[in-house]
Amino acid sequence: MSVQPDVRPVVYDPFSVAFQDDPFPVYRRLRSEAPVYYNEKWNFWALSRYDDVRAAIVDSDTFINHPGIDLDATNSQGGAGNLPNIDNPRHDQLRGVVQRLFMPRSIAVLTDDIRHITVDLVDKFARRGTADLAQELSWPLPYEVFFNFLGLPDGDERGQLIEWSHGLKDRRPDSDQLTPKAIASTENSRKYLAELLAERRVRPREDLLTHIVQSNIGGVPFAETDIEPASEIVGLVFGLYLAGIETTAGLLSTLFHELATRPDQQKALREDPTLIPNAVEEGLRYRTPLQLTVRTATRDVTLHGVTIPAGSRVAMVIGAANHDERQFENPHEYNALRPAVRHLGFGEGLHGCLGNPLARLEAKIALEVALPRLGQFGLAGTPVRYPSTPNMAVLDHLPVEFLPATRSVPAAAPVAKVSTETRTVAVANRSTAADGVVSLTLVAADDRDLPAWEPGAHIDLVLANGLTRQYSLCGDPSDRTSYRIGVLREAAGGGGSAFVHDELTVGSSVSIRGPRNHFRLQNSEEYIFVAGGIGITPILPMVAEADRAGARWTLAYGGRTLSSMGYLDELAHHGDRVTTWPQDTRGIIDLDSLLGNPRKNALVYVCGPAPLLDAVEQRCANWPSGSLHLERFAAKALAAPIRDEPFEIELAKSSRSLVVPTDKSIVDVLETVGINILTSCNEGKCGTCETDVLEGVPDHRDSLLSTEEQNAGDRMMVCVSRSRSAKLVLDL
Repeated sequence: MSVQPDVRPVVYDPFSVAFQDDPFPVYRRLRSEAPVYYNEKWNFWALSRYDDVRAAIVDSDTFINHPGIDLDATNSQGGAGNLPNIDNPRHDQLRGVVQRLFMPRSIAVLTDDIRHITVDLVDKFARRGTADLAQELSWPLPYEVFFNFLGLPDGDERGQLIEWSHGLKDRRPDSDQLTPKAIASTENSRKYLAELLAERRVRPREDLLTHIVQSNIGGVPFAETDIEPASEIVGLVFGLYLAGIETTAGLLSTLFHELATRPDQQKALREDPTLIPNAVEEGLRYRTPLQLTVRTATRDVTLHGVTIPAGSRVAMVIGAANHDERQFENPHEYNALRPAVRHLGFGEGLHGCLGNPLARLEAKIALEVALPRLGQFGLAGTPVRYPSTPNMAVLDHLPVEFLPATRSVPAAAPVAKVSTETRTVAVANRSTAADGVVSLTLVAADDRDLPAWEPGAHIDLVLANGLTRQYSLCGDPSDRTSYRIGVLREAAGGGGSAFVHDELTVGSSVSIRGPRNHFRLQNSEEYIFVAGGIGITPILPMVAEADRAGARWTLAYGGRTLSSMGYLDELAHHGDRVTTWPQDTRGIIDLDSLLGNPRKNALVYVCGPAPLLDAVEQRCANWPSGSLHLERFAAKALAAPIRDEPFEIELAKSSRSLVVPTDKSIVDVLETVGINILTSCNEGKCGTCETDVLEGVPDHRDSLLSTEEQNAGDRMMVCVSRSRSAKLVLDL
């Protein structure tokens, strides 16, 4: 008997409960019959094919995120500062506040903590034989992990915030409006976060909230004097909090759901845990947590013979695109053993998911811990979808039964807790080191020694006006009773240096954190020190250490005028090892003479304003790798590739060689031969594609790695960076 084709018009209504329970038949018809679809009831257009969705997502000029990425009134909940609803230039400014903290290398430090939390959760039901994997693992794991990362208090406050977070997702079937419960929960959550940010500004800790509230954007403090619930800073935290939990809960719950019906794939993953990352990627593709994201067309767009008018709301149906037969083999099958493919589970381009490294890590660890402990598990009832927005695929309940495996779960390694302690110190001495520069000697307020430090270290000064600023230690590292810092009054600064100059007098108390050291002095036979202005402060103890060790060294020290250059009296006894370059009488430092000839065994250390760092970096381009040491606080933009010609990449793990042409990225070339690197932004801003470099010299074009990290040459962002050398050997 033949099956008659469905001649009814395709209807795509993401608000329909029937559709939400099984969207795949509709997705299949959309891709085949209506790749450019218009929904008259809700007044939106929809794209469903992989190539169309991907092209639209990365075209942030044609398809903008304002006024929001949701089809319903969820857009009103995020408010100002909610990253998904913001376009450039403000988007990159706000994302830059937290981007580095979400890079894979940054997130990796949470591994032990995530494993501890997962083991504790699984232990509660592992011997019971039954569990609701949604309520007992998929939801509590991301809540606990992100609450710790964010810096939320323990106890009842977390429970209240969880209650509100579920409440603000309250929806009625077939409605695009918020319920009264959702509105109240949103208001309560935003008010709570505003109060918590204000508290963290006064009593800082080493957590994400403190980092955000202390951040500056273009030299302007991000947080207003009075943090209101409707402010940008609350909107940023609110968006991070929601995205960091529901998306991960969706990934975990649907991933365990698919595996519950496939015992053979469970067995394969238990026997070979190295396959687990692929299983996670397949979960992201097959049952994508974020099923759709909405954009607004800025111009008329004609696609497949249909014109979408300017100003239209356009749904990019990622859930349908990730099942496109044109892109994937057997796309309607979940296959945990499928080799990695380039899916759209976390989006791409400007708005690629910021938290994707954390979600991937949580899912990987959850499978590593749960699979051996549960043994074979299967469904013990009907899974229940979480009543959320039509964007999301998340389960509220996932009942399973299992026979616990005999293999035990390895104990997690101890977690090294990061100290959030601040020390109170007093100003014991204050003097003028130069025009506009004040020198402060700080002593402990108690009888304990101050923490040890090495040349190049800095401390955080936690100021009473709510600001925190970093200043290099410039005294004697052997003196554990006092610290010394030099502070330049920055007329165009954010108020930190002005507070130090105007408010910190002898006898004043101030809180400090640290020391930390990202500018450590390495052992060498010879040093060339270059300092500009207040950049002399970390160089002073370096000079003293080099002299004590008997190394050869010179210092070139520049400033606007001689009177603006601090600590000259301390340098005087070094004689002609120190050369001063006051710009008004002598001009700028002669870097060509100083650095023109590379020296094999010499290290160059430089600190000062950005133009000086750029100039020194240029002169040291031909020096041996690792010779130059500096810190850069703003990423350097490259207008064009340094090597504008093809180059070779060798994949060390397979001894395979490929050629990267001028018009393609390394990621593009790898993809053509079936090697898929995890990417997100494809602009060198998120760090997802960071890859180790074993040989060759990368041409760094990202906006994340510091100059010191770039100079190391041991890693690169393969979505945008290229090669200075004819060949790169990558750890792939």
